[in-house]
Amino acid sequence: MIEMKLVSVTRKGQVTIPEDVRKKLGIKEGSKLLVESVDKELVVMKKVEIVESLEELQRYCQRLAKEKGLTPEKINRAIEEVREKIWKEKYEKHHG
Repeated sequence: MIEMKLVSVTRKGQVTIPEDVRKKLGIKEGSKLLVESVDKELVVMKKVEIVESLEELQRYCQRLAKEKGLTPEKINRAIEEVREKIWKEKYEKHHG
């Protein structure tokens, strides 16, 4: 459900985003927002910082790996096994 909020514009063109909306979207002091006019409507969107997204993805993957009992050594071993399998399949196709 969309819940609209009524805000006022100051003399300087500033708008205060309601606290519950800021919390919901993770908007903090210094956050960047994209502002665009579409026809006669104003659209404000939270800008997603790629660095923040990558850091969040890294934390998620680390947490998931820990939950699954994966260590860097186990992951590297699995990667090597897949590489060997692929190499053998390709090598045998061309030289077998």
